[in-house]
Amino acid sequence: MKNARKVVALLLLAALTFSLSGCTASYKQDFLQDPNYMSAQASVLIVTPKDGTYGEIYYETSGRDVVEALTKELRKYTTNVAVIPTNVSINDIADEELQGFDYIFIPEILHWEDRLTGWSFRPDRIEVRFDIYNNQRQLTNSINIKGKSANIVWVSKAPKSLLPKPIRLMLRDLFR
Repeated sequence: MKNARKVVALLLLAALTFSLSGCTASYKQDFLQDPNYMSAQASVLIVTPKDGTYGEIYYETSGRDVVEALTKELRKYTTNVAVIPTNVSINDIADEELQGFDYIFIPEILHWEDRLTGWSFRPDRIEVRFDIYNNQRQLTNSINIKGKSANIVWVSKAPKSLLPKPIRLMLRDLFR
């Protein structure tokens, strides 16, 4: 009986520690205009954004990380996804190329911060803006997603681990 109480007390203490340590990431998305819903099985072109920075730190794979996370989630809605491997504006894409797609995603990394949370107790943070155009170069959607890791984590992850969930939620809302 005495050992059972100790086990229960330890379990309660562990649960309290986890709940107070902020062990969950948080996410937010903001549609910067009323959302225009996208049709299922649409063809999508993704432009690779410039890599993110934080102060003097340059995260050389962050643009590719955004494209990989977006491509993976988009493939749940369509198999016709192509990527431009460099950063270009909507006006720099040839008319002939645009006509092969229904939507063009042009992401921009607004914030990318890897704080090595496991050691520093400061959260990783990301913010990415997705401007979505139709093949007539008209802006149809503009969405900001934000992600923030927990303040205390037991295993540090890269900021790219904050991308899948808000991208998944964004696409779910766009492809209703």
